[in-house]
Amino acid sequence: MKICKVEDCGNKFLAKGYCIKHYQKYRKYGDPLITKYERHGMRKTAEYIIWVNMRIRCYRKTYYLFNRYGGRGITVCKRWRDSFKVFYTDMGPKPFPKAQIDRIDNDGNYEPGNCRWVTCVENIRNSSRAKITMQKAKEIRAKYKAGGITKKKLGLFYGISGTNIGDIINNRIWREVI
Repeated sequence: MKICKVEDCGNKFLAKGYCIKHYQKYRKYGDPLITKYERHGMRKTAEYIIWVNMRIRCYRKTYYLFNRYGGRGITVCKRWRDSFKVFYTDMGPKPFPKAQIDRIDNDGNYEPGNCRWVTCVENIRNSSRAKITMQKAKEIRAKYKAGGITKKKLGLFYGISGTNIGDIINNRIWREVI
């Protein structure tokens, strides 16, 4: 008979090496040994859902985007990982309804000095997959204004479509956020 892999448990094995009690804790909290439950009354708030998803991106290996977060070594600081209350105290409520959490340094961890609330557009622009930055958008506008280069050549140089180059030049996208 297989037994739970938690030391001194001795209960019958159910799944992933854990008994039913530890397996349920593992599935719910990601840690079969969790003993402290935090009460805060904010379980259904947007901030709590963001906190849970932040931890999933960094620690759940089966999450489909894990390789872009935890797989790259991105972690959540211990204070935030262990306590929603601390996360909420540090970050505060979302300043506007559709605010998203963003890491200022895209290669840095989720921690107080590296996180902020931003709009969806700002979050996408700061993503590791973004090909263009605001500085590059300004360069594109300046090069096109100086003349002698086509939208197609600019697109090939920067690795984006001529349509996007036209949108940048005409200030339809990559406008400066004031």
